[in-house]
Amino acid sequence: MAVVISSDLVLSAQAGEVQPLTHARIMYQNLVPDAEVTGATESAGFEADATQSYSTYDRWLPTEIPATITYDFGELKDFDYIFIASHNLGSSAAAILPEYSLDGETWDEFSAERIPSNDSALAFLNSEVTGRYMRLTITSATTIPVIGVVMCGVALAMERAIYGGHTPVTLSRQTEMRPSQSEGGQWLGRSVVRKGYSTSYSWSNLTAAWYRANFDPFVKQARFQPFGIAWRPETFPDEVVYAWTNGDIAPSNTGTRNLMSVGMSIIGYDAGDL
Repeated sequence: MAVVISSDLVLSAQAGEVQPLTHARIMYQNLVPDAEVTGATESAGFEADATQSYSTYDRWLPTEIPATITYDFGELKDFDYIFIASHNLGSSAAAILPEYSLDGETWDEFSAERIPSNDSALAFLNSEVTGRYMRLTITSATTIPVIGVVMCGVALAMERAIYGGHTPVTLSRQTEMRPSQSEGGQWLGRSVVRKGYSTSYSWSNLTAAWYRANFDPFVKQARFQPFGIAWRPETFPDEVVYAWTNGDIAPSNTGTRNLMSVGMSIIGYDAGDL
């Protein structure tokens, strides 16, 4: 389970339009790095503030279950997604509950409690809510899990859907291998140097005004930070990934008045279940 769509989700207008869940969601606007974060417990060297960076190496490790990690945004903020990557919640059989609050006292579910089926990126999508606080609670687990990346904000809902020609990211494995052979040419084995995902996304017939107002801010941020992307959350909920671009993104005019096309290539984080 990679995209969890809340039963409370009601599609709302973005820039005057409602985008269905067959359109990609790009999760890059992120409130977490500027929040005050508190882990109810944390192990030495695995503190709660590790989840505020985009690093997949640094992680929060609580010392006991149940475990909570809370983010205080300092003021009321709007958000419609919570994204988690670089975790082992699935292999720890951990149940996780995302919540939000106006005052830090009364909490509402952002989504129902879930046990991820694997350790791949996990996105919770809901209608836009308002809160000062966001909290993740690991209510149960067979072993104490780690969480490396947490993001929360308003997802970019693409104006157009992706149709033919796209290779789903979780089916686009990229593995760099080093084979071993004897002097006589005998096969001795193979070692994996690096692995991950690699694919591309492209959208056509984006209105120029929409692109400038909505997509170009993402282009600016993508030069410096990773993001989450789900290409068709409703149809293929397992095909979401924590990724980064391998070059600048630039649109082109299609020749039709006020319409643009844009594409990007990405590298996806290997969650260990390739």
